[in-house]
Amino acid sequence: MPKKEMKMRVRFKPKIKSQVTIFLLLGLLIVMVAASLIIMGRYASKKLSKQETIDIKEAAIDVHPVKNFVTECLSSTSKNGLKLLGRQGGYIFKSQGGALIDYPDTDEGIFFAKNGNAKVVYNILKPRFALGKNAPAIPDYPWRTFPYTDSTKNAKNLESKSAFGINNLPPLNQSFGQNSMQQQLEAFTENTIDKCLDFSVFENQGMSVTKGKKEVTVDINENDITFILNYDITVENLVSGEKTQIKSFLVKHKSRLGKMHKFINSLIESDISNINFNILNNTMEDSFQIDAQKNIYSNDDLIIITDGQSILDNSPYKYYFAKKNRNPAMFYLFPEKITLPAFNEGGEFTIVTKETLLGKQELMALDPDEDPIMSNSFSITPKPPITLLFPRIEFKIAATDGSLEDYQIVTVIRG
Repeated sequence: MPKKEMKMRVRFKPKIKSQVTIFLLLGLLIVMVAASLIIMGRYASKKLSKQETIDIKEAAIDVHPVKNFVTECLSSTSKNGLKLLGRQGGYIFKSQGGALIDYPDTDEGIFFAKNGNAKVVYNILKPRFALGKNAPAIPDYPWRTFPYTDSTKNAKNLESKSAFGINNLPPLNQSFGQNSMQQQLEAFTENTIDKCLDFSVFENQGMSVTKGKKEVTVDINENDITFILNYDITVENLVSGEKTQIKSFLVKHKSRLGKMHKFINSLIESDISNINFNILNNTMEDSFQIDAQKNIYSNDDLIIITDGQSILDNSPYKYYFAKKNRNPAMFYLFPEKITLPAFNEGGEFTIVTKETLLGKQELMALDPDEDPIMSNSFSITPKPPITLLFPRIEFKIAATDGSLEDYQIVTVIRG
């Protein structure tokens, strides 16, 4: 090869190496930039993912305000039911959210007596059915020889089960019969709690609340009452779309309804079985105070039981019940038939006097409602003295409380 040519080749070698080096550096730089972009992208994505997680957690549902809101509604609604039950003789009507069919106003004095706006159900009614020796109908009421065990008048007894009335106090729990206080409170709470549950207040907080099925269970004990509400409530976070369901709610009131029911039942049973029993003489037993309003409807009375140890909304719990006026019971007169001659010793027609009818017996009667029976409470019809002009004369001897009466017929026969 010529020398000149060789020299030229030697001259071009350094230039090619420089170009290669530049390309390598540029490639390395591009790789580094690409790698940096990838790393930064991954870091940014990871950082964004963490931020999204934080945002979701912050947007997660806090159901405590909703749960507290429902619990407060359950508390106020159940208190309203308890107070309404107490004002109306243990009953809540269907128009009020309860279980008892409403009484029309024409039933006043039959099934209820009014006290303000409340229809107070009679927990003590007049006797209506014969029971053993007891009879509800005059003149055999309460039994024909009252208060004696028989017509000999040798033994006296002022007590006989349900002789003087009917116990219409509703049972405490469903296991003891229909229209129990437990059923009344369950029905009222279940039927009226939605009036309190306005969930629109939570929309401004980014929550939507929907309601499903509900059921209320009431447990009445001697010293407290528990209300359990099972309500399918779904809370949705409108930001995240997350949904949470809450179901069970519970409140307990320090109300001695169980003990009060037992006490009232014992009062009623004693009052309808013992004519000498006075409800008002049992005040302050076990902190129960008893008051009465006389003649709330005609001669019917209102009984108020106050429990100083049961406080609802800062007031002692009160239970009202109406007591139907019942007939007084007149003491049996013997004999029921008297035979007299047509003429006396002077040859005149026999005169029937009060002494002829009663002999040495006194007119006596007792009243189950503690209405006063005075000497002017008795009457004899026809009024003696009466001339015995007819073969027989029937005298009605009666005792009245001013409204109702008991009587016995004494017959005088001309012999």
